[in-house]
Amino acid sequence: MKKIILIPLLALSLYAQNEIQIFKPVTSTCPQSWLDDIKKDLDEVKIVSLVDVKELKRQIGIPREIQSCNTSILNDYVFEGNVPSLAIKDFLKNTPKNAIGLSLPAYENDKEEKIVFIIFQDKTYKEFGKYH
Repeated sequence: MKKIILIPLLALSLYAQNEIQIFKPVTSTCPQSWLDDIKKDLDEVKIVSLVDVKELKRQIGIPREIQSCNTSILNDYVFEGNVPSLAIKDFLKNTPKNAIGLSLPAYENDKEEKIVFIIFQDKTYKEFGKYH
């Protein structure tokens, strides 16, 4: 089963360098306000519904403590949850060494000032910044 999941994801990643792919559970919906924000800044947004998003998160190496509803991939980087588009821009302007992406954990979603975390290859993470 793992090979079946990984091969299509690899193909999507190689094909879509300027497209963000949002992987979400089939039973979940992304907040429209977040999708609208992402669509303003990116040319292409592709939403992919998966039965087992948890397996994708495990394969990528997203620490359980900072997981959220959806997982997005853009230019070989991962963005876990509803990461604000400004945080994505900041990250892509100056990507720290050994970073694989950013996370906005589920417990940060309802806060006015949200803490975004940076995720490193060794599965560690630390605060990246605060966003509204």
